[in-house]
Amino acid sequence: MSVTCDVIVIGAGINGLSAAALLAKSGKRVIVLESNETPGGAIRTEEVTLPGFKHDLFAMNLGLFAGGPVMAALGEDLARHGFALVPSSRPFASVFPDGTMIGVQTNAAATRESLELVAPEDVASWDRLGARLGEIAPFLIGFLGSEMPSWGAVRTAWKTHRALGTDGVYDLIKLSLSSTRAFADENFTSPKTKALLASWGMHLDFAPDISGGALFSYLETLGGQMFGMVIGQGGASSLVSALVAVIEENGGEVRCNARVDQILIDRGRASGVRTLNGDQVLSTTVVSNVNPSLMPAMLPADEAARPEVARAENFRPGLATMMIHLALDSLPDWRAGDAREFNYVHIGPYLDDMARAYTDAAAGFLPERPTLVVGQPTVSDPSRAPEGKHVLWVQVRVLPLEIADGSTWDEVAEIYADRVIDIIDEYAPGIRAKILGRAVLSPADLQRYNANLIGGDSLGGSHHPAQFFFLRPVPGWGRHRAPIKGLYLCGASTWPGGGVGGTSGALVAKTLGA
Repeated sequence: MSVTCDVIVIGAGINGLSAAALLAKSGKRVIVLESNETPGGAIRTEEVTLPGFKHDLFAMNLGLFAGGPVMAALGEDLARHGFALVPSSRPFASVFPDGTMIGVQTNAAATRESLELVAPEDVASWDRLGARLGEIAPFLIGFLGSEMPSWGAVRTAWKTHRALGTDGVYDLIKLSLSSTRAFADENFTSPKTKALLASWGMHLDFAPDISGGALFSYLETLGGQMFGMVIGQGGASSLVSALVAVIEENGGEVRCNARVDQILIDRGRASGVRTLNGDQVLSTTVVSNVNPSLMPAMLPADEAARPEVARAENFRPGLATMMIHLALDSLPDWRAGDAREFNYVHIGPYLDDMARAYTDAAAGFLPERPTLVVGQPTVSDPSRAPEGKHVLWVQVRVLPLEIADGSTWDEVAEIYADRVIDIIDEYAPGIRAKILGRAVLSPADLQRYNANLIGGDSLGGSHHPAQFFFLRPVPGWGRHRAPIKGLYLCGASTWPGGGVGGTSGALVAKTLGA
């Protein structure tokens, strides 16, 4: 069977769906082909523990999407199809072995009060960095929303220079290249404030001593006070359902269980795709929401052998992640009692612990004490669990892609999850007695759910400097274009990187006339 359309989108992740929705809204006939039985990619909400307990299996935080270009363009349409945002004024906290914590709130005075209790020497620096973020945020947002490289990025750079001066631009370059530890040591005194900052770097594969980690750590930590946190009411999958509805009401189509076997090339230009069952969808415009390292295998042999195409196979994954989902009788009894009020609770606890966990994982060893991101979505969205009950979303960062002793994740996942629960129990005694149900998703499970999550890398590829900015994913594949005419790219593997934002999909849609 063969059909023709204006644009083919391979992969129904957040960026593929965002591109498709914007293009369909602009009048183009779009067909999205998804290999899994449901759309959404790394956004899935399922009752994997007990009936009535809704767990975001992978991504939970929708803050980037809420402030991004897709929401700005389609917000009313998405709301009409049932997508609602639940904001949190208490986005995250870090807890420490002595029972203390630092909590970041949108109320700056409340954050300052939390800091004064455990790190009064850092309050002035915190206020200074918060004010600085307010000054530079418009320019950073401009860069994140521009192609890399592009005249738009150049114009933003010129505006940045005019507003901040040469010294200000140099400070931004230094921030972009610094490690989190270097930036933390330069600005803070207390090891607890430094850990508060560094925990965000671990979200994106930036251990404290990795160059380039300071920028993300700074944006997310101080940005938490500026913007708070946002999740989807009833689960993040409500966003996926709404995007699919927008596509379909504008004449587009989302086909699941439709794995693309080959991207068709005719005289050097994309001409369509062939699915595993032999169907063909024809178009001279193909948008791939596929990890670039997988794409050469989807191309004809003569195209895959071209050096500029083959280099995509060298696109490196980040380290792996495990997800643990718990159905709870009640919220954890954190020793730092106020931690019960926050959507994320970070357990590092300190920079050296995070650095050691990263080094162990990179060498193939299971970290004795991994960094934990403990999500408490029912604090702000009680609709995710039966009345009075709660769900816990635990992200384990970071883990080896392959275990050095030859063990498989299928063999060790449950045992390692027990170790994680033991760590949480140190900070929230009695947590085991509250657990009504548990589901463990190992790095191997992540890849089974989504082929783009290679080895359990939840980031769509390492974000270290050699694979970021205009170098993402690899040289010659920038500006969301493959080195083949008519073949475009979107997704976490492209600029501006991971997170539920939809920006790369929006940039491709803009290029294609949406």
